[in-house]
Amino acid sequence: MGAPGQANLLPRAVEAALRNWWDGGSQEHPLILATTLKPGAVLPATDDLNRHWLDQDFIIARKLHEIEATEHYGVAVPYHYVDHGSSAMAGVIGCPLVFVDPETIWANPRFETLDEVLATDFTLDSPIYAHIRELTRRSVAHARGHHFVAPFALEGMSDLMAALYGGENFMMDLIDRPADVAHAMTRLKELWLRAFADISALIKTAGNPGGIGWVGIWAPGTTFPLQEDVSYSISAEMFRQFLIPHIRDQIAAMDCSFFHVDGLGMIPHLEALLDIRELRAIQWQPGAGHERLDQWYDLLRKILAAGKSLQVYARAEEVEPLVRNVGADRLLVIVRDSTRDEIRRLADRHHQHVR
Repeated sequence: MGAPGQANLLPRAVEAALRNWWDGGSQEHPLILATTLKPGAVLPATDDLNRHWLDQDFIIARKLHEIEATEHYGVAVPYHYVDHGSSAMAGVIGCPLVFVDPETIWANPRFETLDEVLATDFTLDSPIYAHIRELTRRSVAHARGHHFVAPFALEGMSDLMAALYGGENFMMDLIDRPADVAHAMTRLKELWLRAFADISALIKTAGNPGGIGWVGIWAPGTTFPLQEDVSYSISAEMFRQFLIPHIRDQIAAMDCSFFHVDGLGMIPHLEALLDIRELRAIQWQPGAGHERLDQWYDLLRKILAAGKSLQVYARAEEVEPLVRNVGADRLLVIVRDSTRDEIRRLADRHHQHVR
């Protein structure tokens, strides 16, 4: 297993189950991934948003405390997602960031026109990237045999274009200036690949086996949850033309590819994703107001029938009906909005225990 402590970090049964899941293998039970805080645990907190998002000593101490205070069930492993908001990469490329609350950072547009986007050089020398990289380095310094480290939110090409100069402007230019949009997206993709390679190399120095993404699923190699959330506003044809080539390049840059399909507006793009043979796993996240799983059985069966491994979020009471309707093969369920006792009973029913 490697260095002392890694057997506890990644038990052999968890490693074998997840390797099999990434490989699309059969399994008797769905994989259950859940965490709860230990009874009586209290996490460090602050009302000062600048301290919450920028004080590196506080951030690392808080995360280490949280890892120690967490119980892990099934295939869950301890990890640190280096969180600077879901718009972190937009901040790296220069979009002004606004601290909204302890869970949310907004990115405001940096430009007003596509011409300004095209005239700008995108680099990794921004203060935001330096901050994120230093947080990653500090976490890695504590990580060997203790926790995995997940890269920050790198976003997708459509997300970054909309962040740079506004979603409406981006949508109009997809129609009016497609060649210029394609050129700008290629430049952003190249920056994405450089950032992913740089952060992945830094994380590797921890000496832990494999990798992990912000979703929390360990992988036997580099991984990242790809996304194109803004693309819900474009046609399936445009998605194939403008985004699939970049998604293929991103998949080629990692060992274990995973796509975060977020919201009903992404359903028209599902066929294009399922057509990518190299894409190993898909997360279905239906979005607010549509979370109830029993309305998505047909869609989930379609993903599994295409040979992809599947991850969904569920409440504990939804898991058994889900398995009866879609099967256990290639299914990984992250359980949330459930009590500690419910999660314990569920994990025990599927022979996956607490650590």
